[in-house]
Amino acid sequence: MAKKPAPPKSPKPTKRRAKPAPKSTRKAAVKSRKAAPKSAAKPAAKPAAKSTRGKTKAKATPKSAAKPAPRKATTKPAAISVPPVQGPIAAYTMYGGPPVRAAVRRWWAGIAARLADAGMTGVPAKPTFTLGERDQWTHPNLLLAQTCGYPMMKGVTGPVRLIATPVYDVPFADGVNYCSLVIVAKKSKAISLMDLRGMRAAITKPTSHSGYNAFRRLIADYVVQWEAEMGGDIADLAGGRRFFASVIETGNHLNSVKAVAAGRADVAAIDCVSFHFIKALAPDAMKKVRILTATPEAPGLPLITAGWRSDEEVGVLRSAVMDTLGDAGLKAALAMLRISGFQVLPREAYKLTLEMEREAQERNYPALQ
Repeated sequence: MAKKPAPPKSPKPTKRRAKPAPKSTRKAAVKSRKAAPKSAAKPAAKPAAKSTRGKTKAKATPKSAAKPAPRKATTKPAAISVPPVQGPIAAYTMYGGPPVRAAVRRWWAGIAARLADAGMTGVPAKPTFTLGERDQWTHPNLLLAQTCGYPMMKGVTGPVRLIATPVYDVPFADGVNYCSLVIVAKKSKAISLMDLRGMRAAITKPTSHSGYNAFRRLIADYVVQWEAEMGGDIADLAGGRRFFASVIETGNHLNSVKAVAAGRADVAAIDCVSFHFIKALAPDAMKKVRILTATPEAPGLPLITAGWRSDEEVGVLRSAVMDTLGDAGLKAALAMLRISGFQVLPREAYKLTLEMEREAQERNYPALQ
């Protein structure tokens, strides 16, 4: 990159600087501008970024570089497509809220030590908590993170490789599988899902399985049942049938719980593992909601790495993660994270999330509404 401001193919500016024969110099300059307009664009864009070369180029090419400069600036905005985190990154934020971050750091320290012992270089000393989910998943140097199976199967994460899926010791989780808990306000009169029609729903985001996809699949059956009871008189919308009066997007499970507790929504679907941790994050809000029912199960959230990593690296990562279970020094940290085991699942296991999507679409309920 440092040599781009002085390309070897355009020696013409040096003739213009000497000012010998006026005619030949003018012809050469015109020919240079016509023959290589793109090569002149590179030295024009660089003086703005490299102040050390800006002074010498400003006198050598006063006009020939002036026109291509704006063009170069518009074609190359922010070249960095990921957050400026140096080197490989590791993250655990799906269930790694503030109350358990110390445990996450201790767990990662154990994993990192095992990776270093196995000869892996560039292992980050600490996990990051500042990158958003999608920034983690798509980071070109992702070492380890956690994702939801639904966005992974929809391609939101980009190419990734599965390391292992944690087994969480929380209510409503079944081994490696998990579900969503449909919650309503404690004072709500709803006693069944049919009672929710015409109410206000809260979702996390349309790319979430637990906060959207599983909830949509559950409601789809009741939309069909409701239509049968109404004699097929439910009006279809452009995007399918409407069951709820309105739907708001909260961004995460904590906000969905708070929305129901505060009365901004009447119902929401909460990941059962998140539900456990939200008790510590928002105890007052949790006292104002209750569980109405649960969605069907699906494989839990897997740990992943970048799709370009080799089989050898995947094997080293997998061994390091699983080996932490037998470390007495990490027992307390894993207990706080509620991790009691790991299981390696094939990618095909997560097709169940896409089947739920398809089944809702077949019931003419493609969108939760």
